[in-house]
Amino acid sequence: MKVVADTSTLCYLVLIDLINLLPNLYNKIIIPRAVFDELSAPQAPEQVNFG
Repeated sequence: MKVVADTSTLCYLVLIDLINLLPNLYNKIIIPRAVFDELSAPQAPEQVNFG
């Protein structure tokens, strides 16, 4: 099963230390470029900043 992840979902899973649930539940996780950009922004929480 594929899932498209949005910013809030990824951010909160990281913050509560449950991000590893996604690969356990889904075969493929798609992160749209806009979501990646939001998570890479300077104002994103340090724990989730991909930049």
